[in-house]
Amino acid sequence: MEVRHVTIVVNRNRPGADETAALVDSYLTASGVETAVVNAPVDNAGPDYALPQGTDLLVTLGGDGTILAASRKAAPVGVPILGVHMGRFGFIAEVHPECLVDRLRDLLSGHFRIEERGMVHGEVLRDGASVHQAFGLNDIVISRGAMTRMLQLSTRIGEGPAMEYVADGVIVATPTGSTAYALSVGGPLMDPNLRALLVAPICPHTLAARPIIVPDTQHIRFVVETDGGEVRFTADSTAVSS
Repeated sequence: MEVRHVTIVVNRNRPGADETAALVDSYLTASGVETAVVNAPVDNAGPDYALPQGTDLLVTLGGDGTILAASRKAAPVGVPILGVHMGRFGFIAEVHPECLVDRLRDLLSGHFRIEERGMVHGEVLRDGASVHQAFGLNDIVISRGAMTRMLQLSTRIGEGPAMEYVADGVIVATPTGSTAYALSVGGPLMDPNLRALLVAPICPHTLAARPIIVPDTQHIRFVVETDGGEVRFTADSTAVSS
């Protein structure tokens, strides 16, 4: 992969992000690489950015959330992401600012490896028609929203028998997402190179309901049997439908 055009995504709420963006922009420009600097939406608010045409690489300056949002733009067009960890907690953003120039130098000289991560695609159907869909690098979550009672979910994985979940919701997580929300409901950690999905109920009303791992080629179908109330569909903690 030849890097000729880099888009720098900046979470300006992170301390040092502006200074690091200026450093990246200056270094790449001096190396003959075209750059574009865009602002990442903060807390799913504010104007979103469009991926500039011709982008060969995304450099995100923020945390895991900045990468998760960027992945939904980068994945459909096959653009890799270099995540720079700007403070706080992060599993996916592995490059620290003090090492950034060295990593950029490696990248421009061809000394790098692209690690592919699986994503999960979710779709909401009403009366047989698709009304919403989204991709998640971490997970897709169906939850009860503001309802005080639990959801009853009829669940079918592939051609297997139907199962019933009575719970606050259910998480379908990728191996990358196994360290996120799914971990907090008792899900196992998964190697990011696995081609699998994790199905994990949220606060199930039975001891028999446990997280399960299935091949990522399986189609997972949930039917909400609960009448009335709000049911939320989120991708990587971003609300898509309710």
